[in-house]
Amino acid sequence: MRLVPTTHIPMDAILSDPLYTADGRMLVREGVQLTPALVDKINQNHIFSVYIKDRHSTGEIEHLVDPMLKLKGYNLVKNIFDAASYKKPDGTPAPKSIFEMMPELTRLMEDILYEMIGFREKQLEYIDIKNVNSYLYSSAINVALLSVLIGWELGLNAEMINHLFMGGIFHDIGLAMLPKEVLYKKEPLTMDEKRLILFHPLKGYEYLRDKSFLSSYIRVITLGHHEHIDGSGYPNRKSGEEVSQLAQIVGIADIYDAMTSDRPYHRALPVSEALEYIMSVADKHFDMAIVKAFIKKINPYPAGSLVKLVNGQIAVVRKVPANMPLRPLISIIKERDGEFEYEDVDLMDNRTLTIKGIHY
Repeated sequence: MRLVPTTHIPMDAILSDPLYTADGRMLVREGVQLTPALVDKINQNHIFSVYIKDRHSTGEIEHLVDPMLKLKGYNLVKNIFDAASYKKPDGTPAPKSIFEMMPELTRLMEDILYEMIGFREKQLEYIDIKNVNSYLYSSAINVALLSVLIGWELGLNAEMINHLFMGGIFHDIGLAMLPKEVLYKKEPLTMDEKRLILFHPLKGYEYLRDKSFLSSYIRVITLGHHEHIDGSGYPNRKSGEEVSQLAQIVGIADIYDAMTSDRPYHRALPVSEALEYIMSVADKHFDMAIVKAFIKKINPYPAGSLVKLVNGQIAVVRKVPANMPLRPLISIIKERDGEFEYEDVDLMDNRTLTIKGIHY
């Protein structure tokens, strides 16, 4: 299967991964043929990318964790964030206790980490499909999962992995406390609105500061995940060793998830473009060792992807070498008299041919 924007769904496409509404209800089940009317329904629910099967891409992509476990996490994060950002009818902040939800969050972490063990030596090929209006909650789960993969690659111990997971969950809790009209605004932000966004790590830190049942690592991650080692980050312009390793890990995961997700103000970028950006800021925003660990865990061209080659030909990715994801085995697509033929080419052997990017 392959990921495509809803604007590029071919006529013969079958939905290969279920879609859910913003409140977690099933919207469209997998295996359904995507008609124009159904695509319109999907767009109306603020979902703008889907996984499909068609005549070129029929395989399966392995999920990092069971989708239902992920949905359980989404609902729990939403409850935590809603409690933390609760306001009285007059708009006065009146946060509710989140302490009672911590045992359930700990059990969720244990269940997810147990499922993820098989991915310690694998690359991530799956991008989570998000409803634009519920991005904040699903992103918390995704950032936690990706942070764990990076932490494992760096050789962090089990205790630090647990802190990373929880830090990923809570890193953007400050955004949950901002006005929804700012958080989901499509138009350019005003200076005051930009200021609110820039200080959301501090807002989240201040909320978590007196939560003694959460580790200090979580507060450090929440405050520092937008800081850069060259001092260009926010909110406190920290630099060098002042920016903790855990905060950098969550920061990279957060940027990657944001760039590869549909948002109110932009559509998702291909994985390859997100990777190029993160590599371009290595040793400026993030420590090079962390960036290298991150890149090793992401497959930019999963099996089933359609790609455009430098010579203009279109191909489908068949198999990806673990150590050379940019040189996969591909099948060049050729059309004759309305029928498709495929020519297998191993880019490990053909060094003159390279992939230009994803083709939809």
